[in-house]
Amino acid sequence: MTATIISNLTTFLEDLKSADLVGISMIPKNLGLRLDFTYGPEVGDVAIELYQIIHLVLSQPLNYEDTDYCFWVGEVKLQQLSETVAQVLSSLSYPFTNSQNLTTPLIQFYLEGDICLEAICQSYKIFQEFRGE
Repeated sequence: MTATIISNLTTFLEDLKSADLVGISMIPKNLGLRLDFTYGPEVGDVAIELYQIIHLVLSQPLNYEDTDYCFWVGEVKLQQLSETVAQVLSSLSYPFTNSQNLTTPLIQFYLEGDICLEAICQSYKIFQEFRGE
């Protein structure tokens, strides 16, 4: 199995609507998050890694009784925010004072389905795994 970086973001996001979220893991080195998705046993899997997260919300319904850790994916968005780092942090009521000098554009990742996930980060990478015969 080999992994490559996805080149077409729009196609990737649209294709995720037919995938299931099967893994959520933290990346402590850069305060990141890895999300693993599968399309089933016949097709390769994909993953997205979000780096330098400044805001993360993860939720699921309170009455969720299914012990299966395979979550249906509905809506997915990945977009660059037009606000500055200071504006985003201020709108989130974060008390950080060293954010005024940061000029890196921020990216918002949003997923809604069996669970909801929203992350605001500084960068990301998307990976696709191919299954060979």
